[in-house]
Amino acid sequence: MTSRINTRGQVGKVLANKTGGLKIQNENLARPPLPGKAAASSFLRDTTNKVLGLKRKADGAPDEEKATKKRSAFGDITNAIEKKINDGKKVTAQKGRLMRSASTKSLVKPLSKPAAAKDKVPAKTAKPEVSAPEVKTQAKEISFCDSLPSSQDTIFSSQESKTDLDDSAAYVTASEGSPVKDVVEKAPVVEQEPVSKLPEGVEDYDKEMENDPFAVSLYAQDIFEYYKGRESNFVIDKYIDRQPDVSRSMRAILIDWMVEVQESFELNHETLYLAVKIIDLYLAKTVIKRDVLQLVGSTAMFIACKFDERTPPYVDDFLYICDDAYKRKELIEMEIKILKVIGFDLGIPLSYRFLRRYARCAKVSMEDLTLTRYILEMSLMDYELLDASDSALAAAALLLTRIIRGDSTWTPTLQYYSGYSMEDIYHLVHHLHQMISQPPKEHLKTIRNKYSHKVFFEVAKIPIPETLNI
Repeated sequence: MTSRINTRGQVGKVLANKTGGLKIQNENLARPPLPGKAAASSFLRDTTNKVLGLKRKADGAPDEEKATKKRSAFGDITNAIEKKINDGKKVTAQKGRLMRSASTKSLVKPLSKPAAAKDKVPAKTAKPEVSAPEVKTQAKEISFCDSLPSSQDTIFSSQESKTDLDDSAAYVTASEGSPVKDVVEKAPVVEQEPVSKLPEGVEDYDKEMENDPFAVSLYAQDIFEYYKGRESNFVIDKYIDRQPDVSRSMRAILIDWMVEVQESFELNHETLYLAVKIIDLYLAKTVIKRDVLQLVGSTAMFIACKFDERTPPYVDDFLYICDDAYKRKELIEMEIKILKVIGFDLGIPLSYRFLRRYARCAKVSMEDLTLTRYILEMSLMDYELLDASDSALAAAALLLTRIIRGDSTWTPTLQYYSGYSMEDIYHLVHHLHQMISQPPKEHLKTIRNKYSHKVFFEVAKIPIPETLNI
């Protein structure tokens, strides 16, 4: 292993030193108090502005430097309404224009024209006589907009009624005046097929959560069935034999370092699981050198952050955690390569998402859920579980947790929502049990130390039974 992956332990310390040195100097920003009359004048001006709702100009700004106009997130979408202060009332822009036009007419006198000009009609403006065939050709050339009735004649009878009516009065819905409306109302009611009942002993979790809009209980079961159907698109074969410069232990060290990065940046757990999937999908199709392995790991985390995080870290942050072993151009080029190899498809089914679904439907306690998360996160470093189904792996980890807690039953609720019986995940349960029963290795302690903290209920310290009673 090269020295680039050996920089794992410096991540948290260096980040703390980097952020700890940032201090905002606000001493020079304070202005001295105004003396005497100036202070009284400033107080009176501020009080007046608060009452009238006005904003004063920035203090100390030169007259030639005008403050830029503040815009909303989508810019100036409309200028239909203009806010003005007029005895405490808002005046619309349309009424303002009417008032200004009326006042202008009273002040400006029209120019007087000679009387002879009224009787004379210029030759250019006189309408020529049109024969019948020409009328037909002109009727064909009339546009659709010209054939529509005038809005002033059909909707508004006068200018006064146009200004007084509300905007909703001129809005016509799709159903109003439609000839299809009567047909739809008289259509016979089709009886819906009765919804299939759940098996006996299964709790209807989605029925209980139908009033919670965040649970999307109407679509939840279909969503996870869709996830299970997509698992066949992301089957990863064991590729280490095709990688002459990468070994199993190097992959485990890389994932252990990625867990440390996830903790340092406080990323979601889905981001970590997705990044590991991206690495395996890329390495299964591309042969790399040893010195590029950490670049592949950091770039996979960068891509997963873009997909799952609300505020993903910057490119410089990922270069920093690699101890500046790579350049910005190298990381961006690696991002393009990885996305091309995996086909730009990041909607990968993750075992962590399946675990959340199973635990909610079975109403698993937080301690048991955390223990299952610990088992599932340890499985990320196990190369032998590379080709295992994520939905089955989540079910096996949850069953192993129940066995460790002294309850070896696989309830009908868990069997229904996971889609697996105890016989289907029997071999995975034994493999996971053997994995967590092994003593921790000296260079792979990040996950165990993480789940030994009180925040995670110290589940890594729970004694594991030597044999399983199943």
